[in-house]
Amino acid sequence: MASRRLPALGVACLATLGLPAASPAAAQERSVSSRDVRGVLELFTSQNCGDCPPAGAAAARLGAAPDVVVLAYHVDYWDYAGPKDQLADRRNTDRQKSYAKRLKLGALVTPQVVVNGQKAVDGGDEAALAEALKEAPFGCATLGGEVVMRTRGDTLRIEARAPGADPAQPAPILVLVTYAERVETTVPGEAAGEARRVDHYPVRDWRVLGSVDRDAIEVEMPLGMLTENDGERTGLAALLQAVGPDNKPGPIIAAAALEF
Repeated sequence: MASRRLPALGVACLATLGLPAASPAAAQERSVSSRDVRGVLELFTSQNCGDCPPAGAAAARLGAAPDVVVLAYHVDYWDYAGPKDQLADRRNTDRQKSYAKRLKLGALVTPQVVVNGQKAVDGGDEAALAEALKEAPFGCATLGGEVVMRTRGDTLRIEARAPGADPAQPAPILVLVTYAERVETTVPGEAAGEARRVDHYPVRDWRVLGSVDRDAIEVEMPLGMLTENDGERTGLAALLQAVGPDNKPGPIIAAAALEF
């Protein structure tokens, strides 16, 4: 059986790997499949953006549905307008830039939601977001992509495959996103000196785990590497995403998520 490994994550590519539906398991095991997810909303936002709180609330309402994954990427280019956004990361800005180039969006704006890696929508327009979920379903159906996430004890296992991948094209990638269900932060207020702000589904980290071609890949890692002991519920989302020749992120093919 051919295999390869990524040393830091212990990734093995298995030549033949089926991804069956979740089966009954021991109490300590959980399993979810991309078969149960119809959409991913990637919200680009900032604590210094005045129009962003309503967009965050709209995304949170849509994210309450069990088949929709919401990920809020806080960008850093708004930090000039006030105190540093405590949730911002330059890598989040870079991800938005990559989408902007591929989708030919022009200047970066917030709040902005990219739906299933395919369509950019004003983050404050909840009706447009709901419609985009219908109009821009998971892409590249011919790839037959699927993602399964399982936990057993303190270990997370992610399995992904894209059996219809064209070997002449860049292979889809598997992206793991770590996020919090909600985070409360203290921000300076105009009158009282400070105020409490609630952000929903803020992204804490994201990383590319590897490429997924006609051979499936299996990734195992300790949950302790991914969760934080800060009292907040943690979410893990695995995105199987197409990429273009320029390595810009393309349509999301499949996704699965677990919350702890």
